[in-house]
Amino acid sequence: MTLSDARNFFSGNPDLNPEYTDAFELGHIKYMDKGSIFSTVYYRDTKDKIERIRSVDAEGNSTTLPENLIGEKSMGFEFTTDYIPVEWWKLDANFNLFYAKIDGSNVLDTYTADTYSWFTRLTSRFTFANGLDLQVRGNYEGRRKVAQGVQKATAFMDLSASKDIMKGRGTLIFNVLDVFNSRRNRYIFEGPGFTTVGDVFPRKRQINLTLNYRIKQSKAQTKSDLMGGE
Repeated sequence: MTLSDARNFFSGNPDLNPEYTDAFELGHIKYMDKGSIFSTVYYRDTKDKIERIRSVDAEGNSTTLPENLIGEKSMGFEFTTDYIPVEWWKLDANFNLFYAKIDGSNVLDTYTADTYSWFTRLTSRFTFANGLDLQVRGNYEGRRKVAQGVQKATAFMDLSASKDIMKGRGTLIFNVLDVFNSRRNRYIFEGPGFTTVGDVFPRKRQINLTLNYRIKQSKAQTKSDLMGGE
């Protein structure tokens, strides 16, 4: 259990059941000279969906812990593409639009939601002849409803750069996570006798400088991992 302050408690739940999802997808991929396009439609039925639920007692003390809801049914469309305009520049994009129906009526009758939302990610990679690589990644997650209220939209950007040194045996990698300090957890939760408006900043901008020296590990694998590649 974590004590945030004298009136807010956060706890685990040893009585949780695992959530299980039946997923059905139909996809199509098209290859082109300079890239590819992958699109898919999907339907997912999750039983015992786990979601954090907040309750407030008569004295105003708040307790937040994960609970099993009845489930969530969702359907949507996902689009992923990679494109190489020129030899030294690669673009990757992902877009997901979905509808979800959440049923938490086992906890409280009003803890149900129907929501439309979307998220997207765009990554731009630049590779130069002198062993210097640059990567910029932008992320956006749209507003969506949850069992107890609304999870507001968020947007953030990460930046990475790497340079081969020591005759290619070493790589110097510089990362800036959340460049604009914009990755915030903003929400409005409602329950019997309370409304909570949250604006949580869990982690400020992080700046990392890493030196990696390879003995047997492959260069491509190491650089991709440290720069946040997939």
